[in-house]
Amino acid sequence: MGGSYDSYKAAMKDPWKGWWVAWPPTQRVRLGDVFDTSGGILRTAGDLTGRGIGFGSAPGTPAASFTYDAKGSVSTKFKLAGSVPQGFSALAEMDAGALVEFTGAASVLVLYNGLTQEGFSDTRSIASELARLYWDGRWDTELVAVSDVVAATAGTVLTAAQRGASAELRVTAAAQAGPVSLIDLAGNVAFARSTSVGMQWAGPDVTPFYRVVRLRKTWLARIKTAYGSRQPGRGAAPAPVPPLIVEEARDDPATVLESAPEDEQPPGFDGAAPAGPGEAPPEESRP
Repeated sequence: MGGSYDSYKAAMKDPWKGWWVAWPPTQRVRLGDVFDTSGGILRTAGDLTGRGIGFGSAPGTPAASFTYDAKGSVSTKFKLAGSVPQGFSALAEMDAGALVEFTGAASVLVLYNGLTQEGFSDTRSIASELARLYWDGRWDTELVAVSDVVAATAGTVLTAAQRGASAELRVTAAAQAGPVSLIDLAGNVAFARSTSVGMQWAGPDVTPFYRVVRLRKTWLARIKTAYGSRQPGRGAAPAPVPPLIVEEARDDPATVLESAPEDEQPPGFDGAAPAGPGEAPPEESRP
């Protein structure tokens, strides 16, 4: 599924600059989750609460929905119930749905509806506590913490495995109440047919995008220069955190924390949640 992941991640780079992408789409991400990025693999590493760090949250203001059609290299033809338009072969006459065709070899169709956002309400306590954990040897430089999460009530993702890929989508009864639009295909579909499609997924209640923070590399270099080793050698009493470190983190958390850019997201994830009830799991279709 590497090809599908690469296509999806590349497609989301511009519209969601600075955000990491949940992969597979069923990956559940929560505010305060901690991941280990060492070795080029994303591994679950608990959460901030489990490390004794509390935090408040505040809502963001994302757009209500998100659609991406690979800059026009994905075309969608809609079918009303009772009609028999040209090009459809798998939908029954009384089905409503859509025919999706890909003209690009790595084209992606991404649809998310009902978007909401949640993020840290104050990063000062996060910065000071992570600085304290780092000094105590309980926070590694390869760890990141989820600082913002975008959730969606429903979503659909299709990726082309080659040029000329296509799929027929049957919309659910709830989505057939009126004319079908592109965003109506978010989550409310079953795949009736697919040809040369890589990833095909549709489901509810996902967290497709998230941002993570880590200890700023320039801050780490300054701490090493100013204080040397974080702790004394084996057998010595633990050294208390220098007050200046905590004060700086509280006064200016941006000097201690930085967002990890999207191009530094490791390609793997070791803890993808299984598909929930009524949720189609990610699957690879064959030509």
